Amino acid sequence: MVGPLPGTLDENMFGLVSPTLEAMRIKSSYLNDFSAAAVLASIVEPTEEEPFRSVVVKWMEIDIPMASLGIVRNRDYVYLESSGILLLKNGERIGYHLLHSVSFPETHQLPNRVRGNMSFCAVFHQDGPDRTDCHGTGIMNPGGDMIRTMALSGMVQATMAGLKYSYCGQMKKLTWLLKERHANGRDQSAPVVKNVCVTCSKSTTSSKLRGLRKSSSTCKLCCGPVCRSCKVSKKLSFISPDLELIQRKVVFCVKCLMEATRMDTLEAARHQFVYKQSIHRSAYGSSAYDASLSSNSTVSLA
Repeated sequence: MVGPLPGTLDENMFGLVSPTLEAMRIKSSYLNDFSAAAVLASIVEPTEEEPFRSVVVKWMEIDIPMASLGIVRNRDYVYLESSGILLLKNGERIGYHLLHSVSFPETHQLPNRVRGNMSFCAVFHQDGPDRTDCHGTGIMNPGGDMIRTMALSGMVQATMAGLKYSYCGQMKKLTWLLKERHANGRDQSAPVVKNVCVTCSKSTTSSKLRGLRKSSSTCKLCCGPVCRSCKVSKKLSFISPDLELIQRKVVFCVKCLMEATRMDTLEAARHQFVYKQSIHRSAYGSSAYDASLSSNSTVSLA
């Protein structure tokens, strides 16, 4: 993969880095880059100084077309993932992302799957206010006697997910900002008396013969009313207290969306990767996730 990606370097790195199972699940909800996964071992964890620095041993499974029919078997991979940002002598910041297959006695092959091998690397550098250049290369061996094009389709989908790295990073920033506002009690603001859209200043009520009918929504960050024309809905992903992945449509005003875009991405990364981490167990004795077990329900917060 070679070419420009939208977004800043930090947004792209925030979108691709996933040192924990929860981070992998959130990332996959936006990128759809695997069907099941596990965090087997954490070697280097993110720090306050380097929130994107991570070295992790992972397992993932990628769906293959017609695998559900029993014609072929899905491929899975055990690999070492390393990511971070390097500072060159000229002061330029370079992001990197490495994936390389590894094997341990404990990571035995699983039933109804074929163990494949892969090696990928990519480097990123910011080439403008909202543009990041990516240069990547890789090889893969899907294993087995399956038609190669069928195996490649799953890996191509996972590789092309890089085009959504910045989008994933922006949605994660928006989610973090939403949690911060609510944690600070800002969602308990006094009710807004004036029914005026915070974006266009138009009335947010429509007159009916039987009175006034509310026709607006409320921005979930500033609690200000927004009319139907100005409201912006974003589908955000959350991990519930019972570890279920939930996606919700949340309404925002344009001003708050711009604020989220300009906010410090590194600070958001520190809160997700450094300050707040939780783990649950899998068959490997580590973190695990099966996309088929996640919630497909979408809740609208208008």
